[in-house]
Amino acid sequence: MKGKIFNAQEVQAIISGNKTQFREVIKSQPKNTEYCGKNSLGAFVFHEKEMQDCVELIHSPYKVGQKIFCKESFSSYYEDNGLVRGDVFLYRADEDSKELEDVHWKPAQHMKQEHSRLTLLIKEIKVERLQDISEEDAIAEGCENFVAAAFCKPEDRVHVRNFKNFWNATHKKPEEKFEESPFVWKIEFEVVKND
Repeated sequence: MKGKIFNAQEVQAIISGNKTQFREVIKSQPKNTEYCGKNSLGAFVFHEKEMQDCVELIHSPYKVGQKIFCKESFSSYYEDNGLVRGDVFLYRADEDSKELEDVHWKPAQHMKQEHSRLTLLIKEIKVERLQDISEEDAIAEGCENFVAAAFCKPEDRVHVRNFKNFWNATHKKPEEKFEESPFVWKIEFEVVKND
């Protein structure tokens, strides 16, 4: 099973049910093209803007129906106290982990599938420009802000603004910034394991 790294804020949003989508930059960005949809084989089709017969096909790294496991920062230790015997796992995203001192946190990329507490089922895959995210999708990304939204009009796109700030804080490459609006995979999922 394939793993996907999520930071602590994203993990909390997944666990609370506030995050049901994620976006991932398409690694090989189509140049000077327009997205046209999917073909009968499931490939995503792009046409050059000037020449409609020149086609570029890109395959998603995910498939609808595929399960992926959530990789997050964690710590583990062996305990044998009469009640518990075996490996104990702590997850940095948990509220009570913030009170722990002297814990050696392992980076998310080191998490193995058997240590993951979250499994996600891919429900839908689409392609879009990053800046085309809607308010509803920004909320599904876990970027809802009730306080700010209560004082804003729909045209203010406060959730998109929250998403933009979050995206730019977690994507350091200039070509992946929100302002560049790269093509992204828009992945909708549901949690099928949460323990």
